[in-house]
Amino acid sequence: MAIALIAPFGTQASENTKNVTPIDQNQFPSHQFHRDHVLGTSLDVVMTGVDKQDAKRALNAIESEIARLDQILSTWRDDSEISALNQTATSKQKVSPELFEVIAACENWRNQTCGAFDGRLGQLITAWEKSQGIAKVDAETRAQIISHLDKNQIELDAETQTIQSSSSVKFAPDAYAKGYIIDRALAAARQAVPELEGVLIDLGGDMRVWGSAPQKATAQATGWNIGVQDAFNHFDNAAPSQVLNLQDQAVAFSGKGYRNLAGQTHLLDPKTGEALQQVEQCVVVGTCAADTDALATALAAMSPTDGLALVEALIGYESQLTTADGAIYQSSGWNNLLQSDAPAEMRNVASSSAAKWPAGYQAIVDVVIPKLDVEKYRAPYVNVWVTDSDKKLVRTLAVWGKDEKWINTNYVWWRRYGRQMTNLDAVAKPSRQPGHYKLAWDGKDDNGKAVKAGQYQIHIETAREHGDHSYQTMNLDVKAKAIHQALAAQKEIGAIKLNFQKVN
Repeated sequence: MAIALIAPFGTQASENTKNVTPIDQNQFPSHQFHRDHVLGTSLDVVMTGVDKQDAKRALNAIESEIARLDQILSTWRDDSEISALNQTATSKQKVSPELFEVIAACENWRNQTCGAFDGRLGQLITAWEKSQGIAKVDAETRAQIISHLDKNQIELDAETQTIQSSSSVKFAPDAYAKGYIIDRALAAARQAVPELEGVLIDLGGDMRVWGSAPQKATAQATGWNIGVQDAFNHFDNAAPSQVLNLQDQAVAFSGKGYRNLAGQTHLLDPKTGEALQQVEQCVVVGTCAADTDALATALAAMSPTDGLALVEALIGYESQLTTADGAIYQSSGWNNLLQSDAPAEMRNVASSSAAKWPAGYQAIVDVVIPKLDVEKYRAPYVNVWVTDSDKKLVRTLAVWGKDEKWINTNYVWWRRYGRQMTNLDAVAKPSRQPGHYKLAWDGKDDNGKAVKAGQYQIHIETAREHGDHSYQTMNLDVKAKAIHQALAAQKEIGAIKLNFQKVN
């Protein structure tokens, strides 16, 4: 998972436009935006070098371009151009320049990766989705679908902009199209507002950066800071283990991740039709988001040796691959992308207290956001924080929800702590859709300093637009002893579990 690090450390784009006044001479004025429900995920945008009005014009251009391309490229919409092509592809079909470009690029990547990337897997993906939560797709069905893909050729005519395939081929170019949309959205913003000096577009964790970052160049960092979480640390509030410093580049992620099909990873092996399990995380940095996205998907289906050989053959691309057994493979230029001076949150701070936090222990909070069958459902705003025995704020574990209109609906957190936080933009993240999330507290406060053992309280507050409010707490006695607690589900939040245990 990637995190855009806009000063202060950990910032992600704000729900509403906000002019950020430079905190010192090393920072450019910037405008940050956040939108939910964009292509089934969230959109974060950061812009530098223009005033608020121009930033809004650029954002409108980005949103308009995304909506236009969604109408062309979305396999999730019955009324999209690609859905129509998938229904009538047995005869020659004249398509838009954008759809032709995407399908042609997917076919090129299919050839270049010897099938590790394949934009023809629509029928196989549909079969897995139908079996989700019930059963895996059986070997005979997988083999039958894949054999048809290998036998049938696709005819692409660049002069007439026509595409012809067989009824067994259903195009699913999502792994290229998402990056393609990011690239086109960036171009649209720059065309609409030529005065822009810098732009970051983050669409569901895949990013493209261009121009000047909010921070001016230093000896250690000359571009945009992008955090990379540890491959095996799936906690929602995990700090990055690496910080990339990127200039006019894109970053894409692939691997087992958090989504799944029938209990498996959402990535499928084009050669077997089975869910890919060997790659925990693949991070690719490249010159454009579309090819970076495609390469990240391909590497997850290749052996590390073959994958890195492909990366080394491409100019302007680097990658880090972490396999399920913990082995890490890096391309030759990967370390050149890393920022040398790690932020404070990534440094270990020793405690001089006699009653130290027990070594190797973490408090892990399991949070479930239930799927509610209500009209106008909006994801709830959730706050999770830790206080000491004097009720002083120690650590903010989660602030999910960024709209200034609603962020104060969790009034316990807001009145006591939230409205006083000077780095709220750095802490708040987009609201979370229904699902299971994990938060970890490693015994450090919000400044990265180790705390001592003793009595603490974990607070969970939830509110939803057009819904209810709940506030719950759990006491935690920090000492070298495992503790397990649970809270019953409320209307807006599912059952909550607290496990204090030794993890390493």
